[in-house]
Amino acid sequence: MDRDEPTPIDEATLRDYLADRLPPEESARVEKALRDSAALRARLEDVRDGREDLQLHSLGAIWRRARLTCPSRQQLGSYLLDALDPESADYYRFHLEVVECPFCLANLADLQAQGASAAAAGRDRRRRILDSSAHLLGDEVD
Repeated sequence: MDRDEPTPIDEATLRDYLADRLPPEESARVEKALRDSAALRARLEDVRDGREDLQLHSLGAIWRRARLTCPSRQQLGSYLLDALDPESADYYRFHLEVVECPFCLANLADLQAQGASAAAAGRDRRRRILDSSAHLLGDEVD
């Protein structure tokens, strides 16, 4: 084979093309070859159909991976504080209780733990202040 002649496009190259793992120049070469060859497009479809990660590129898989329906952490905090409009609160409740989104449930649990920890720290701080100043109040504090 002549050094100036491009290497043939094999199945490994097509798999790398589908996974977006080719350098830009090689991707451009494969795309041009795909435009020019119906046989190569058919081979690409065969490679695509045989991929183990075929379902990773479905609309549903992309939707779940990008968490397009998940509320932000700030919105979950507002949900915990009951500071949302009723429509948003209903959606978040549905998302958490019916869909049971593991990502959002983990975020919610973390926010609840942080809230409990902050509340305990506030109670401890008030108790320390009261204890440190009780002698100033004399017999008024029991």
